[in-house]
Amino acid sequence: MRDSVPVFLSSTFVDLQPYRQAVRDVLHRLEAVVRGMEYFGALPETPRDECLRIVRSCNFYVGIFAMRYGSIDAECGKSLTRLEYEEAQRQRLPSLIYLLDEERQPVLPKHIEFGESAERLREFKRTLKSNHVVSFFTTPEDLAVRVSQDLPGLIERSGTPIKRGELVKVVESLPRVNWLTPERFEYLKKEVAEAAQVAPSDEVLREVMEFLLAGDRLAAVFLLARRAGIDLREATDGLMEIERRIFGAVERGARLLEQQCAASSPVADRSGE
Repeated sequence: MRDSVPVFLSSTFVDLQPYRQAVRDVLHRLEAVVRGMEYFGALPETPRDECLRIVRSCNFYVGIFAMRYGSIDAECGKSLTRLEYEEAQRQRLPSLIYLLDEERQPVLPKHIEFGESAERLREFKRTLKSNHVVSFFTTPEDLAVRVSQDLPGLIERSGTPIKRGELVKVVESLPRVNWLTPERFEYLKKEVAEAAQVAPSDEVLREVMEFLLAGDRLAAVFLLARRAGIDLREATDGLMEIERRIFGAVERGARLLEQQCAASSPVADRSGE
């Protein structure tokens, strides 16, 4: 972004730590200033006052909501997460709202609230759906891709100029791994077959595979979107199929290697026992 902009990241914490980390990584790559509970530190203000003060210091709001209503402020009876959202709306901050896809993403029982808190959460989600066009997410990687696609457009619509080619900068800043030999690449290329057609060249396909094998799906998505000239969601769909086939081939290779090692292992001569 031409000028770094402060973005408030709001959610419950314990249950959504990996999701918050994935979104923070995206925001940092987009050169946004990320503000949220991780950065509060030890200050004399109450948690509520500090939360709302930080919200007021931001230009944009990103809200992530799953299956917890959150810690309740004793004075007003609302959760801190809801208070953050309401303050952002009072300040008229352009907002992005993401809800966990409860039909597609499993949640640990310890991260689900019941009873009165669950009813408050349902009512809060109804308010969110009424006031915003919400987006539903599954994994941390899926959420990160959605934020990376949605935020630049939101900022641009608000009047803050976005430098052209931001995605180029993001991709070029990503670390590279170089252990995929030509032989290994040719083998995996055959394994992914028609799924590889989403990549415009063997060079791009190789880089995408290296990122996937290194466990960095987000980098692979950014790279493919930029090089293939497609949007991030289309890139994500293509990469999911490539990844499925790659790791299927890796698992088959591992089993074959294990069988070969077992077959060639010397058998102890027990004739003298």
